[in-house]
This record gives sequence, C-alpha cells and structure tokens, in this order.
Amino acid sequence: MIDIAFNSNRSKGFTLIEILIALSISSIVMVAIYQTFNSQQKSYIIQEDVATMQQGLRASMFLLTNDIRMAGYDSQLSGNFGITDIRPRDIANVVDTGITGNSCIEITEDLNDNGLLIPALSNPGERIQYSVYDFIAGDGNLDIARNSGNGRRLLAENIQGFGLAFAFDDDFDGEIDTYTATNPGATQHIIWAIDSSGSNALDTNLDTNLDGVIDINDSPGGPGSNGIIGGTALAANVPIGRIRAVKIWLLAETDRTQPGFINTSTYIVGKYVITPNNNKRMRLLSTTIKCRNLGL
Repeated sequence: MIDIAFNSNRSKGFTLIEILIALSISSIVMVAIYQTFNSQQKSYIIQEDVATMQQGLRASMFLLTNDIRMAGYDSQLSGNFGITDIRPRDIANVVDTGITGNSCIEITEDLNDNGLLIPALSNPGERIQYSVYDFIAGDGNLDIARNSGNGRRLLAENIQGFGLAFAFDDDFDGEIDTYTATNPGATQHIIWAIDSSGSNALDTNLDTNLDGVIDINDSPGGPGSNGIIGGTALAANVPIGRIRAVKIWLLAETDRTQPGFINTSTYIVGKYVITPNNNKRMRLLSTTIKCRNLGL
C-alpha cells in the first residue's frame, strides 16, 4: 500500500489571480490619489497666479491714484504744475493714436515747494509718467511702467490694458461738464473724454451711442471684438488744463495659461475693446479720481 503524504504548506501564499487583483486595486487607488494631487496642484498654481495678478493690479492702482490725485499740487501758486501730457503712446513711448497706441499720462507736482519745474523727465519725483511697455522684450506680455525722472521702471507685469478718460470744466463754472443721454428718462451724465488725435487736448466723448455709459454697446464690433471705440466728437477741443477728474481702467492677466479654459469675455478698457480668446484668467479694475489740486 502506497502512503501518499500531503504537504500542508502548499495552501499558503497568494495565487496569481489574487496578485493580479491586488495589483489592479492598488493601481486604481494610486491613479485616484495622483489625479487628486494633480488637480489640487493645478488649482494651487491657478490661485497663485490669480493672487499675483491681483496684487499687481492693486499696487498699480494705488500708485496711480495717489500720483494723479496730487497732480497740480502747487503751494506757490506758480501755475507750472498739473496734468501735462495725455497723448496715447506705443510701447516705445512714441505718440500713437492707432490700435497699437496705449493710454498714457504725465503729471507734475511741486514736491519741494519752490514753484519751479525743470523741463522734460529729468526732475525726479516732480514729473511722473505712466505708460505701457514691454519689460522683457519679445515675451508677448505687456507691462506698465512708472517714470518719475530716472527712466521707465516696471510697476506691474502682464497689464494687457491701460485705459484713461478725463472729465473737465470747459466753462470754468466750478462744475464738471455733462451731457444729456438719449435713453428715456436719463439725467445729465459726466463727459468722459480722450485725446484721439494726439493733439494733447480732449476731443472725443467715449460714449458713442450717448446712452450715459461706456460699455460694449459703444464698441464698433460688439461682444467678441477687438478695436477702439470711436466715440462722439466734442463741440470743440478742450485743453488739458481744464481736466478735473480722471477715470482709470487696468486689465491684467495671469502669467501662465490654464488648460481647458478659454477666456472669451470682452473688456472695455477706456477706448480699447479687448477680447483675449486665450487660456489666461483676467481681471479688470476701474476707479475714478477727483483731482483736488486742479480747481475741482
């Protein structure tokens, strides 16, 4: 009689099928963990970019507001200070009234209280200019510069739109000039004007359809377009010495793109109509400054 002995150790361990099942479950778990991490990482990067963009916007608007509010400060009543240049300029700082021109402003203030201003941008602190330029040439991203007498210096990166409009007192009655909108029941509205000809004088009301607001309805192409608002011609050019308030628009974008996101919004930035159609988040900030040293 043959005695066959069975080894009980054969029942210990995992079968090939069990190992494959375990590997499959582990792979699913790892993929889920990675997708969660990747999603959170992308969200963090986007939020970081948005936060950086908003900080640049706030800092730019803070300095712009303070400087323009001080425009015309003149304790000696010399009459030598105020808003001195509003001509649109290209990124090389050359006067440009076309689509490649950007809003620009130069203001002067008598910080040392001597009533004197050295001509040109050579009196540090008393002559200040804000303009759009390309800090890193060729990177495709525009920036905003502040020049207080020592050349243009980077204020904020990725500023894709800088718009300005000006309210004025042309009849010297102590009140900002207004117009009556065409929509029913409308009251008087402030004329927000620009220099569209490069003459350093106001000549165009940005409210093309005279409905009391500057919005997409004033755009020649409507939503989804890019270009310049034509506006309506003023009855006569208004010298910059009669400016009493300034409206500012700043449009910034994130430094990096966001895959899967397409920005098709249309932004009104002063006279500019901007529809980016890109993969970047954007923010538009606007404010109005009353020039307390310019007769208002």
